[in-house]
Amino acid sequence: MCIGDSITHGRVSCNYVDILVQRLGGKGYRIVNAGINSELAYNVTRRLDEIISCKPDYVTVLIGTNDANASISKKNGEHAMSGMKLPQIPTTAWYRENLEKICIELKKRTKAKIAIISLPPISEEPNSVAFTRAKEYSAIIKDVAERQKLVYLPLNEMMTLYLQQHNSKPLLQYNENWRLAMYKGIAQHILFRKSYDDISRSNGFILLTDLRHLNCVGSGLVSDIIENFITSP
Repeated sequence: MCIGDSITHGRVSCNYVDILVQRLGGKGYRIVNAGINSELAYNVTRRLDEIISCKPDYVTVLIGTNDANASISKKNGEHAMSGMKLPQIPTTAWYRENLEKICIELKKRTKAKIAIISLPPISEEPNSVAFTRAKEYSAIIKDVAERQKLVYLPLNEMMTLYLQQHNSKPLLQYNENWRLAMYKGIAQHILFRKSYDDISRSNGFILLTDLRHLNCVGSGLVSDIIENFITSP
């Protein structure tokens, strides 16, 4: 069971869950995509009953990119609150609270082996507020995983190192109009049938397509870290 937001849902980016299905489906694994576009950690807490009813053997949780993005500006926070019907403006403390609730409920109500995954970078600019915020939220994820005694999968650290090793030089920078890049990418993919990797290259990215979603290299890294978690003794 792969829990998450649009990065997991995989309808506006390369789909790491589909990659997992290709790799593990023939080995007796049934992979369930439990990602929903635009969700924050709070939204996941509201659908835990449905997730738990599936009685998963393994659960991965990759949630928080929208929480982190909402915390970057007042405008982002208000947009997330109205768009996702949140009871409050997202904060780091509220994110931690909701992530802990997800972990506690999964531990208490399933027999699954559970892994919490740190966030992919937001943008590929190491000095940007967005990149830094994803790193800060990933530190919260690591702390929660340690406190709850769950497996922590260091995706943010892995991707940060990958960007350093491959000398990322993005042409697209994060700003308050970040949604335009996402909508442009969706239009290019649907209307002009451009692949997510082609969209990624046009923006000068190595792992991302539109500042937040993943190309097939990025999705492959997510698949690698989850496959290792599932198949390791």
